[in-house]
Amino acid sequence: MKEIILLPAPRCRRSRKILEYLTGRGLPFRRVDLDSAEGQELARRYDFRASPGILVDGVSVNPYDLLQVPACRVDEARAAQIFGIPENRKDHT
Repeated sequence: MKEIILLPAPRCRRSRKILEYLTGRGLPFRRVDLDSAEGQELARRYDFRASPGILVDGVSVNPYDLLQVPACRVDEARAAQIFGIPENRKDHT
């Protein structure tokens, strides 16, 4: 399983959708609030331009690569590929 770090921003719809996706599938991830000191340091280090900040195995992922716009829904196929979800976990809710 890949190491996932999520930096959600307060009141951010994209952050909420991706948090719900990860939690709903029981995927392990570490949450670092974007407005915390650690979150601000990570945002500077990885030059996040949109929320939530997402790191997968130390690589920054653009949240728009995970979401269907304008519906703001997680694209299941793209998320499975990016997060390294095994086939038998894709439909876990």
